[in-house]
Amino acid sequence: MPHEETCVSCGALARERVLEAAVTAGREPRVFNLLRCSKCGLVMTLPRLARPALEAYYQPEYWGRVDADDPAWVRRDQASRTSFLERFRQSGRILDVGCGLGLFLLALDPERWDRYGLEVMPAAYREAQRRLGTDRIITGDLSAATQPGLQFDVITFWDVLEHLPDPAAALRQASRLLRPGGLLLVRAPNFASYLARRFGADWYELSLPYHLFHFTPATLTRMLEASGFKVRMLGNSTGTQNYHAFKHTLLNRLTRLHGERGGRLRYYLAKPTLRAWAAISARGGGGSSFELCAERLAV
Repeated sequence: MPHEETCVSCGALARERVLEAAVTAGREPRVFNLLRCSKCGLVMTLPRLARPALEAYYQPEYWGRVDADDPAWVRRDQASRTSFLERFRQSGRILDVGCGLGLFLLALDPERWDRYGLEVMPAAYREAQRRLGTDRIITGDLSAATQPGLQFDVITFWDVLEHLPDPAAALRQASRLLRPGGLLLVRAPNFASYLARRFGADWYELSLPYHLFHFTPATLTRMLEASGFKVRMLGNSTGTQNYHAFKHTLLNRLTRLHGERGGRLRYYLAKPTLRAWAAISARGGGGSSFELCAERLAV
């Protein structure tokens, strides 16, 4: 049984093991365990790899198209994020935490948005700086974004919060960086989704060892409320993102059961029906991920 560890959300001990998975990724197999907090239900990955150990897993291809300098392509690629943002706010100063290559910020109109990004992984940090400027991209944790008089109207965590070694501390810091009434936007994999429950270690968005924590809408809502936020909107990602997760989850399961060749053959035979099955799974058990908008409460 893995050693006990204090929950970053509520301080209790995580005692219940809910999943065990081996990760190879071209290296010697390593076993990871997912433990659920006995009090608040937050799920954590153990062992939790420190940043130097994790950096070896973040190969350049992890970041996708590092040559994505076509503005039209960037706008299309980031449309789901920019449209979600503009449901709540159309201008202001914004900080994208874990900005990767900076594509989300590039998709925003610089006439309306004062854009900043935060990125800790060296390869992505350099690319984001090249695209947006050295004065706009910060490296380090959220405390590095603290400057006298610099507050934000919006802070975003797109598929990032689950990567952080202490997401509760990050949310508290985000609350301090936001103006009263400022908005926090989050997208995260949904550990309560049908795909997570049905496929376990084969679930595409489990993403071990990158994901150190695994949220449900309920556990993240509790963490946000404890950090000075009120959730204004919470919804499932049930469209293209859910389909992408569904097809890769199925491919993981089939290749594990039938080998690379046999699994891919079965996958391609099933592919014409996958979009319909992905939609059914989302309606019946929630999308593979969820997104929310939370407001910083006045102190």
